Amino acid sequence: MTVLALFHHAGGSAAVFRRLVQLLPDDIRPLVAELPGRGRRWREPAPRTAEEAVQDLTDLLITEVRPDEDVSVFGHSMGAYLGLGVAAALEQRGGPRCQTLFASANLAPQLASPLFPDGVADASDAEVLACAARFDALDERLLGHPHIADRAAALLRSDFGVCDSFVRTMSRTVTESRIVVCRGEQDAFGDEHTAPWQWHSVQPLSTLTFPGGHLYLEAAGAEPLAAAIASVMSEPAQSRT
Repeated sequence: MTVLALFHHAGGSAAVFRRLVQLLPDDIRPLVAELPGRGRRWREPAPRTAEEAVQDLTDLLITEVRPDEDVSVFGHSMGAYLGLGVAAALEQRGGPRCQTLFASANLAPQLASPLFPDGVADASDAEVLACAARFDALDERLLGHPHIADRAAALLRSDFGVCDSFVRTMSRTVTESRIVVCRGEQDAFGDEHTAPWQWHSVQPLSTLTFPGGHLYLEAAGAEPLAAAIASVMSEPAQSRT
């Protein structure tokens, strides 16, 4: 049995992976992670730095992955950066090794700039929500419900703080894991944005594209994505020296 850990995007939750999980073959055990502040963990304070988020997710994998199981990580958008941090942290802590990091829908970390150069803490709710809308990370119907919109802005503020923290402190992270870039054909990120992911792994980079935009995994891209993940995970892992 192989484990696929799934890390969601900023402002997202485990729900974004519902369709993908249904399409995975039976020999892949999905481990859908959810950061504090949402879903089942909505009562817990959301992390505000990349270090906090990476530690939370690394602890989850060390606890949940059995010694006889291989593990890969699929990280979407913010989750791609956290997946890189977790893969490196597992190597440092001697936990289960990440065989493959599927880095989905995000540009290479060294190309990224902080979303809020002056700090997300000083941004207004309107600015936070507008930033989310640029990345299709916001259901605009929420804006008609002030209480829900307020909660969404607070969660996005925390997640954007995590993203900005990663760019500032962890953007040079390198892993022994193979990296497979996944992206939607209509997403804003092209080859020039994703090819430099190569510098974050000691193994050759692969790139896969799927129908759809930033959230392709919830739409037409879900079925070919599941098939591609299964194919990659069935390949024998390269030996590490």
